[in-house]
Amino acid sequence: MKKFLLWSFVPGSRPFDFIVVVLLAFIFLPPPSVFDDRPDFMRVPSDQAIRQARDDDGQPVWIVKVKTEQAAVDRLEASLGQTVTVSHAEPVYDATGTLVAYSIWIQR
Repeated sequence: MKKFLLWSFVPGSRPFDFIVVVLLAFIFLPPPSVFDDRPDFMRVPSDQAIRQARDDDGQPVWIVKVKTEQAAVDRLEASLGQTVTVSHAEPVYDATGTLVAYSIWIQR
């Protein structure tokens, strides 16, 4: 075990190659959900169509599950019962790259 921890094998030997294969498997084989470290405002819960979160600066962000930005703004306005001025909007993609929602920052 000490040899593995100190990496004291000669390059090209079987133990060296084994350690390299194990490290590469650790990097490339886990599914993307293992390293799902997206910020909270980029996560889309399956049970909510609209939810409020906070970004890294503490600003409120609305996550709206729709396929177009304008539909997201319309749905947010209907939910809040007032017209909103969008200061910034970002698409939210799932692990496969499919558009699932929009993160919308509004001016208050």
